[in-house]
Amino acid sequence: MSSQPLTGIKPIQGRKLVDEVLDQLQALIQSGQYRSGEKLPPEPELMKLLSVGRSTVREAVKILVHAGLLEVRQGDGTYVRSMSGAMATLQTALIPQNDGQMLEMRRILEIEAAGLAALRRTEHDLQAMRDSLDRRSEALRDGKYSAYVEADIAFHLAVAEASHNDVFLAFYKMIASGLRELLSQLILDTSRYQDNTIYHEAIYMAIKAGDSEGARKYTVQNLDTVAAATHTQADRDNK
Repeated sequence: MSSQPLTGIKPIQGRKLVDEVLDQLQALIQSGQYRSGEKLPPEPELMKLLSVGRSTVREAVKILVHAGLLEVRQGDGTYVRSMSGAMATLQTALIPQNDGQMLEMRRILEIEAAGLAALRRTEHDLQAMRDSLDRRSEALRDGKYSAYVEADIAFHLAVAEASHNDVFLAFYKMIASGLRELLSQLILDTSRYQDNTIYHEAIYMAIKAGDSEGARKYTVQNLDTVAAATHTQADRDNK
């Protein structure tokens, strides 16, 4: 555990609180004050240092865990993530670290699944999609980013399920962990993150209307925006 005093950290004022906490926790890690394998201060200390409530600290930690920067060790605390060679190899095999490959797989699955869903969806399927979209919007509005990511994934799973193709659904469930990590990493860039609710709503409306071509088209547009955001983030990281 680091025994050095924390520097560069200040109480939160203004803006969305979770965004500010995410920015400051990332800065602590990126500055080297907390290195791989080191333990973060306990929750009460973070609350005091940042002048925010428990729910805000927990939300920020959740999204950083989903993004792969932190790990929670039950009964011990929260650590900057580090993995043994064996675990890193396993993680790489199960959760592709190449965002381009993840996006390629999403195109293969989501475009055709959306087209089929428009032809095969039931009222139950539509309700599952609507519920997921409503949870997604509510979570984003409230700054509950981990819930936002989970609702986003739930929507795409509902579309896959509405295709009534068990293979599509099985494959989508397999990539859900990698998708969770990718979406969480995009949210960490709090000043530039752009929500794409408009495309999700368009996909839903096309499926509801039985418009297979429209469902595919809006799915492509949604994936194009994610690809653009991913490439922009990668370019900044490489500078």
